[in-house]
Order: sequence, then structure tokens, then C-alpha cells
Amino acid sequence: MNIPHYPLTAVVGQEHATRALAAVLVNPRAGALLISGTSGTAKSVLVRAAAPFTVTGRMAELPLGASEDMIFGTIDMEAALQQGERRLRHGLLHRARHTFLYMDEVNLLREDILSTVLKCAEDRFFRLERDGLSFTEEVSYTPVGTMDPAEGTLRPTLLDAFGLFVSMEDVTDPAQRREIAARVLAFERDPAAFRASYAAQEEEFAASICRARELLPRVAVPSAILHFAAACVLRAHCVGNHAEIYLIEGARALAALAGRAFVMPVEVEEAAEFVLVH
Repeated sequence: MNIPHYPLTAVVGQEHATRALAAVLVNPRAGALLISGTSGTAKSVLVRAAAPFTVTGRMAELPLGASEDMIFGTIDMEAALQQGERRLRHGLLHRARHTFLYMDEVNLLREDILSTVLKCAEDRFFRLERDGLSFTEEVSYTPVGTMDPAEGTLRPTLLDAFGLFVSMEDVTDPAQRREIAARVLAFERDPAAFRASYAAQEEEFAASICRARELLPRVAVPSAILHFAAACVLRAHCVGNHAEIYLIEGARALAALAGRAFVMPVEVEEAAEFVLVH
């Protein structure tokens, strides 16, 4: 059953999270994205609304109770024993190729599974070993997690494995709250008509993502920007060099969204709001 999703461009008051999603839609090398916020701040609505703008036009979701075999796949032992072939029965990581792997309530996932999913995304491959057989597969997906901090937090090492972090706040402006209610009621009353009313905005957003993806390979990072990014990371007292990479790749995505073939300090400063806050 194809359930219509709320349009991304109809979400009110969460521009910061939308920008972070746009960055990873354009450049997956900006890292995994974690969106934190209390219940009702449209975290999952926003992520699911971004699915049509991925390269594949869809995304894969990792359920809380998923087993390792469901996620990573299994080795086809029958083919191995009877035909002497090493064959992999694919799991979620394969189905998430070139798109988002969405993890709702990511703070409630088994830590070992979350750690492996994040590491495989960074390494771009995983190795499956079962009963003396091993299988290595290349993967290419962007982990996107949402969580309510009231339900628990993540260990610092897991938190650091997310390249980008956004804290979604409750909308407090009365006019915006009225608009949110009006739009939600209109969507629930007639999803097709509501989506049609935002078709032009959705097409414009999709076009901006496509243009930025095409420009991204040509986006250069001047030496002065590299020095600036390193200084930002040092001021934030980050450990290791992952933060510099996430910061630069995030800034490249933002520059591409701005239609520029080189990164400026303004993109580094905006990317720092996602990369250096957690």
C-alpha cells in the first residue's frame, strides 16, 4: 500500500532541519544525520517527506526489532553446500543503496547494531561471516536517525559517529502553530489535493537538489577555507579528524545548493552548526 507522505515543503518552522536534510541529499559524504527533538516536532514527518528527493526516490527503514540477518543479510548455505557458490541473501543495507537508511527512535536500537550500521556506512562495505564462510559487499547509504531525548540518549562514541546533528525545537510562534494545525487538517481531509497544492514547491526543491548534485563534483575548497575549517574544529575541541571531513563535505553541499563552485566561509559557518554542536 502506497501511503501518501506529507510534502516536505509544507512543513512549517523547521528550516534548520530541512537544510541539514538538503545537505545530505546533495552530498552523502557529509555523514550520517541525527535529528533530535521532543514528540510532535515533525522529526519523522520531515525525514519521510525527504524520501522522494533521494537518488532512488525512496528510502529504507530499519525497524527497532530488526535482526542482524534482516539488516546485513545471510549467506545462502544451500547454494554453498550444493553448488559450491558463495551467494548472499541481501538485507536492508543492500535495499538502502544510494538512499537513506532511516532509523526512528535510534536511541532505542541495540547499540551493537547501530554501531555496525554507522561503521559500514562510513567504510562503504561490510563483511558477513557465517559458518566458516565470509562475504564482503560494497554498500552506499546515508544513515538518518531521529530520537526523542526524553526517551534516553546515545553514548558519546555513537553520537560522534553521526556527522551532522540537528536539535528540533517546538514551534512557539502562535501564527506558525495555527498554520501547522490548518495544514495538518487539510492534509488529513484530502491528502491528494493537499499534495497537489504543494506540487510546484516540491518540484522546485527537487530541481535545486538535482542542480546541486550536478555541481558538487566541481565544488572546490580553497586552502584558506581548509585552514578556517581546521580552526573551527580546534575551537570546538573535537577529537580526531572526522569533524574536519564532515565540516568540509557539509560546506561543499551548501555551496552547491547556493550554485557556487567554491566554498566560502559562510558555508563553513553554517555547516558547523550541524557538525560541531554534538
